[in-house]
Amino acid sequence: MNDLEPLVHKTVEFAYRGSRLKFDLSHALFSSYDIDTGTKLLLKEIAHDETICSASSILDSGCGVGVIGLSMAASCPGSRVVLKDRDLLACAISERNAWRNGLKAVRLELDGSPSSPIAKKPPKHRKPQERTADLIIAPGLLAEEDSLGPYDAVLSNLPAKAGEPVLSSFLGNEAPKLLRQGGRLAFVIVAPLAEKASEYCSAAGFRLIAKVSTKNHSVFVYEKSAEASPTSGTAGLSRGPAPAPGSLAIRPASGNAPQSLPPGFSKAGLPGPYLRSEGRRKLGSYKLPCHGFYGLPEFDTTSYATDLATEALAKACAGSLVRDFLVVNPGIGLSSLWARAALGCDRIDLVSRDSLSLRAAGANLYAAFGDAVAIRRFAFFDTDRIGDSSLDAILCFPDEIPGYDYVGESWALIARALKKAGAAVVVASPTVIARFEKSRPEGLWKLGEAKKKGFAALLVRRMA
Repeated sequence: MNDLEPLVHKTVEFAYRGSRLKFDLSHALFSSYDIDTGTKLLLKEIAHDETICSASSILDSGCGVGVIGLSMAASCPGSRVVLKDRDLLACAISERNAWRNGLKAVRLELDGSPSSPIAKKPPKHRKPQERTADLIIAPGLLAEEDSLGPYDAVLSNLPAKAGEPVLSSFLGNEAPKLLRQGGRLAFVIVAPLAEKASEYCSAAGFRLIAKVSTKNHSVFVYEKSAEASPTSGTAGLSRGPAPAPGSLAIRPASGNAPQSLPPGFSKAGLPGPYLRSEGRRKLGSYKLPCHGFYGLPEFDTTSYATDLATEALAKACAGSLVRDFLVVNPGIGLSSLWARAALGCDRIDLVSRDSLSLRAAGANLYAAFGDAVAIRRFAFFDTDRIGDSSLDAILCFPDEIPGYDYVGESWALIARALKKAGAAVVVASPTVIARFEKSRPEGLWKLGEAKKKGFAALLVRRMA
């Protein structure tokens, strides 16, 4: 695909500190009709903070479409600005919005390497400005170490759905490490979590500079004082096993597995605050090691959708040699674990917009099988890098984005990437599967359908 235009819902204008900006919004991302109230409230509060506005380095953590970070980049042209988000689509649209506003940006891949620019730039984009500093857009989780810092200012519209262990770790443990001495932490958070957020910052030794509250949101501005230092962050909050401060070590199950993770994985797998459960998971006739994570489904129970997917794959791939396998939207990687154990795949490709899912699924595969299986990871809009006729089997859990032809795009990937006689399984609600069946391309032969507890699966094979 490599073209974001079909994912753009509307374009809005926004004036900030003398700059008039335009932002593309998407149904697939937070606040698809207008710039959200919390973001506006935060930007209004920091507009008169000279320490922030004169900062030489700024982090926008959880950038979404880039409103906070790009507004600061446009109004503080001498600053080095980094935008980070868990959602790879958010990173890509932030890059698109940078171009739309004449800002020269570099977007990084999951492994930290520069990505190729999006294929089609927005219409009537402005000529990029000559900048004296960098504008970097990168995938990243809220509560993890940042190799691009430290910063003079850290800004964030904190996601309530991140969960208390993650929020507490970010404010109490990571933020003090992200900021230079005297640097400013400014964030907006929904009203029900405001008191907790204040407690985390106070425990870390931050000095309160300003607070503004409305019925629905609170904005806090803190300064890193000499007394500020990281705390455990998650004490008394995690409902899973208590991780040690720092990162979760993912240990391969096999004794001959390598001691280091593949490129693109952190040295210790995933940050500890995201760990929610660990143990072994029964998948068909197999019992495999598996970690569950905050922010991802199936952290302790396998869903009916996954059960149906593995049953359908077993039928579709019966008697076939499956060396190269791809799963779209792998979650924590349960179907990928089963595919390696049951089908013996040599290589597993993971496709998603969710960098946490891609990292979690990869970490779980590595924990179970070490380097016995090769792992590649792709953003769902960047699957052009997957070779034509290169896959023996595909499992697709479609991302149902309003206003976007996810059915057509899914079929296009399956029809292009499957080898001759290769099999594919699509799992979704019966209504969505009916849409897939209605638009099934020529050259894909229907093997059958299956249903289970509110889910349906469509099985197809590419004609030889």
